[in-house]
Amino acid sequence: MNATMRSAQSGVSLIELMVSMTILMLGLALGLPSFSLWLQSAQVRTAAESIQTGLHAARTEAVRRNAVVRFSLTESNGQVAWTVGCATATTDCPAEIQKRLAAEGTPNARVGASVAAVASPAPANAYGTALAAGAALPAGVSFDGMGRVPAANVGADITRVDVINAANASARRLVVTINAFGLIRMCDPAVALSANPVGCS
Repeated sequence: MNATMRSAQSGVSLIELMVSMTILMLGLALGLPSFSLWLQSAQVRTAAESIQTGLHAARTEAVRRNAVVRFSLTESNGQVAWTVGCATATTDCPAEIQKRLAAEGTPNARVGASVAAVASPAPANAYGTALAAGAALPAGVSFDGMGRVPAANVGADITRVDVINAANASARRLVVTINAFGLIRMCDPAVALSANPVGCS
C-alpha cells in the first residue's frame, strides 16, 4: 500500500456554508413577519374564546341554579379578565363561581364593550369599526334562570365585546355578541356572513 495515498475527504467549504446560512437567514427574515402576525392573531382568538367560555359558564350556572348569574369584564384598561358569580350571593349561589385573571396569558389582547342592541341579522358593515380597548368597561351581562338577559337589564348590559391586539393593529379582530335571548356568538368582522358562517354581517 502506498503511504502517500490519502483517504478521500468529504464536507462543505466555507463558501458553501456561508451561502447556505445566507439563504436560511433570508427565509427567516421573510417568514418572521407572517409568523409574528399569526402569533398576535392567535392571542386574539384565545382571548375571545376565553370570554365566550366565561359567558357560556355564566348562562349555564344561571339555568342550573335557577338564579341570576352575572358575567363581568373587570379591567377598565381592556385587559382580558372576567368573573362569573351570582348577582345576589347566597350559601347556594356564591358571588364568585369562576374567574380569569389578566395575568393568565394573552398579554397583548384587549377588549372593548358596547351596550347597544345587536341587530339580527346585522346589517352590512355593522362591525366595521372596532371598539376601543377599555370602552364601556368595567361592565357585564346577567343571565336569568331561563338563560336569558333579564328584561330589566336590556339596554344596560353588554351586548358586544370586541377583542383586538394592542401590539399589532393588523392582527385579526374578533367580536363576541350576546342577544336578549342569551345567545352567544363569536364572529370575524373581516368576513362577510353571506360568504362564510363565521362572518359577523
